Order: sequence, then structure tokens, then C-alpha cells
Amino acid sequence: MRLTRTLTAAAALVALAALTGCGGGEGELESGLGGKNLPKAKDVASMERFVNTYTVCKDLETEASAGGAARSAFEKLPEGKAGGVKERAFCESERGEPIVLMAISDMKKFQQGLKAKSEAGENGGALVGADFAVISENEITTRGLKPSGLHILSCMPDFNSRIPSGYTKREGGVEGCITTDYFPI
Repeated sequence: MRLTRTLTAAAALVALAALTGCGGGEGELESGLGGKNLPKAKDVASMERFVNTYTVCKDLETEASAGGAARSAFEKLPEGKAGGVKERAFCESERGEPIVLMAISDMKKFQQGLKAKSEAGENGGALVGADFAVISENEITTRGLKPSGLHILSCMPDFNSRIPSGYTKREGGVEGCITTDYFPI
């Protein structure tokens, strides 16, 4: 009986991974930052489905609403080819706080942009998969994504020095940036 339940649960997880478009088969998981297998998303729709598996990403749009919270909160994020970003979209958490979904074409350039933000005294971190990033200033969203397999990419020395033992801490592609599975919330 216990074996049947275990197999049923495993089958459900495989089906869920196939539905999200993130993980499971045909190269959907690939070696990402620091050699760790991280979720991969082929497009914005895959990122949206992935996030919605763990938390809420509603009212997706390709441009931040004029004067909206997303525009002001995330205006200094890396963007375009120079920032290593292929495409980005915005959605809202259950409470209406902005979330940015970013398809990353060049993770090193993306990290350089986050490091520049950190050096300017701003939040220089993101949740990352192999080829995408999710950025939210909402603690509930971040907490919801904790079991997703995403890692925190941080270019903030204060955070990087406080990661407890037992958590992964891998050097990123840019000096001063690391990835970790430690979520402090």
C-alpha cells in the first residue's frame, strides 16, 4: 500500500513538471549556475506557469503599467542585450505587489547588472533558474518559491557573508556574486 502511494505521488510530480514546462524531460533541466541543476523555462509562458505552481503570478503583461509599482520598483534592473535579458514580463502577487519575470540570454551580463545595483546601494539579488530570473520584493512570493528549485543570486556582500553552514554557496560568473539555496525568510 505504501509503495502504491509513493508511486502515485511520483507520477503526479512528473505530470506536474510536464504541465509547468519546467523540468523533467528532454533537457528541460540543465546545468546552471555553479553546476547545480536549476529549472529552465523556454519562454515567458513557461515562467508564468512555473511561478504559478508555487505562488501567484496574475495579470501578466509585457510592459510595467504606466506609473505602476512595477515600473518604479524595478526600473533599474538589468534589461536588454546589454543586461543579458532576452525578454521580460510583469505580473502581480495575490496582494498586487509586482513580480518581474526575465528570460536571461547572458547570465554573466545579468549578474554584472545586479552587482552594479548592489554597488549603488540597492537590492542586488534575484531568484534564478538556469536561464530565467524571478524578482519580487514580496516576502510571501519569495517564501512560496523556496521549494521550487530556484536559487538566490546575490551580489550583496552583507547577505553573502551571512549564509549559514550546510547551504550551498557557489561563486557566480562575476566576482562578488554567489548563488545559494539559502532563503532567509
